[in-house]
Amino acid sequence: MSILSTPHPARPLADWLHVHCQHLGEGHAWSVDEIEAQLDEFEYWSVEFDAKGERALTLWRQYAFANFEGVKLAVHAITHLADDEDHHPEVTFSYNRVKVRWNTHSASGITDNDWACAAKLDDALKHIG
Repeated sequence: MSILSTPHPARPLADWLHVHCQHLGEGHAWSVDEIEAQLDEFEYWSVEFDAKGERALTLWRQYAFANFEGVKLAVHAITHLADDEDHHPEVTFSYNRVKVRWNTHSASGITDNDWACAAKLDDALKHIG
């Protein structure tokens, strides 16, 4: 038996700042078409799909900073956001870059939680250079 998914209309990035993460299971992952429509609102963000292009694996972005101090501030902000939302990304960093990958393991894809955290992270990091 398959679980039906509720449609996910694209929203402006600012609307996602008011969405709080919740436990989302099977049936909550966004479709490829829904993701592509929402990406128009998320400048600098990309989606990694499976080899067939049928399922989204991660919503990701790489941030660039002037130096390692910016990276430290960004990682600190990411950890606070992840704890506040109880939604934890994969994070990699180097001297002046941080790459963040969001996905919802329990839903096997990208969900509202990932869009909300991506928007909140962009907002939190907008003044770090």
